[in-house]
Amino acid sequence: MFRTSSGATPVRYYYTKETSVVDPEGRVLSLSAVQPDMPATVYYTTVGDRVVVRKVVLAQPVKVIKREETTTTTTTRP
Repeated sequence: MFRTSSGATPVRYYYTKETSVVDPEGRVLSLSAVQPDMPATVYYTTVGDRVVVRKVVLAQPVKVIKREETTTTTTTRP
């Protein structure tokens, strides 16, 4: 669901396999990149009584958090 403004009642949108999510630079992201209260432009169409999202363009780049990997090596000597 999306809100058209912060005080508005949420509107239910539907998505399909063809729905795309992109950041401001046009990089394709997964649908899970869309988080609550994240500003975005939503392009949609009406199919019957449903509002189907075609494309979501996020207003801000998604922050990528990289975690360092730690490797532990154990050597045993006879």
